[in-house]
Amino acid sequence: MGQIRKVNQDGYLVRDSLLAVADGMGGHQAGEVASSLALKVIADWPFEQGNPLESLQEAVTHANLKILKLAEENQELAGMGTTLSMALIVNKKAYIAHIGDSRIYKWDGKKLHQLTEDHSIVAELVRSGALSEKEALVHPHRNVLTRSLGTAPQVFFDLREENMADGDILVLCTDGLYSLISEEEMRDILTNFTDPQQAAERLVELANERGGHDNITALVAAIGD
Repeated sequence: MGQIRKVNQDGYLVRDSLLAVADGMGGHQAGEVASSLALKVIADWPFEQGNPLESLQEAVTHANLKILKLAEENQELAGMGTTLSMALIVNKKAYIAHIGDSRIYKWDGKKLHQLTEDHSIVAELVRSGALSEKEALVHPHRNVLTRSLGTAPQVFFDLREENMADGDILVLCTDGLYSLISEEEMRDILTNFTDPQQAAERLVELANERGGHDNITALVAAIGD
């Protein structure tokens, strides 16, 4: 967790071959409620290994409706939402569901691949060429999302699969991490710290050294038998 916010609106889940991070938004503790509820739905979901992408789609859709319903029943939670980035590892493939601006990276020992696209105003401006990556980091609307869970009955999220090999590393993180650490620094840490726990701790430690202005969550997982 970063150094400033007293309520941690980030959450994470590690369950067998399932990894997820969520970053909630909303007044008071509403963001924390949204991210926690999304992760609880995911944790309890009976994922089918025969059709992982369909299972992911059903789970995320259900999480969205649960957040909406809770917000409708509790006025103080109105407007809450959360990002969600998750990976289900089945037979050397990572099945990914993603909405919002948390991220999933793959490190193959040579190159760092960003497997998700940020659903944010500044990310769209960067993709259109209207903003540089550097400008996006300090843009006043850098935290404004174009998609999130819990904000509309019909939700649009990304689904994909990625081939993995033994030794590949998955990094799931919230914007509190990647807004303070460059991809080059992430590569260096993943190269120098081969133990996933130590790598995750160093990533968060470095972000905190730079002020930790947001909640910071990082999951690092190595693929292997």
